[in-house]
Amino acid sequence: MEHSKRVAAGGGSSESATASSALTLGASASVGVRTPLASGLFVGGELEGVYAGRRPIRGTIQPTASGEPHDVWPGEWDFRDRFGVGGNVLLGIEIRAGEVQGYVFGGIRRIWSEFATSGVDPETGETGERREQRGRWPSTLGVGFTLRRGWVVDVRIGYSRSLTEWTVAIPGILLDYGYAASGVTISAGIGLPR
Repeated sequence: MEHSKRVAAGGGSSESATASSALTLGASASVGVRTPLASGLFVGGELEGVYAGRRPIRGTIQPTASGEPHDVWPGEWDFRDRFGVGGNVLLGIEIRAGEVQGYVFGGIRRIWSEFATSGVDPETGETGERREQRGRWPSTLGVGFTLRRGWVVDVRIGYSRSLTEWTVAIPGILLDYGYAASGVTISAGIGLPR
């Protein structure tokens, strides 16, 4: 996660950004269909619901030191996902009479996340925090395979990315916040036997 903060005041502006990472866990449930095409190929679609773990990603924004009213103050920030819904499209190939399926997938989700940033006034030492719950739209690309021997086992690895930005105007100051989230997801799922 990279968090950026831009302050515009007094006819000038300053910007600072820092990045941090962490391992987070979550659970999801999905339903979908896979339809065979010619020569062992198949296409599929699925809908999923996601519940994220409560562990946040934390970092500290670095201050700018121009001595101007538009300086970015130092402060801690954090981010965590809450829950979401989304969908994927799959394209793959069946191997060994459908016992194994390999595929590529891509999709998009609507994730409701919590964003927080703070600043410490260097003159007074007072801390102000802004905490927001906003939706974001991560897109994902990846590969996976499914084993169909009794229970269905599905394993995937994917890469996802999103950018969430917004602006807050207070008298004499304009604050622009940005959170660029990216990550590698590894998932294993179990389905009912067919």
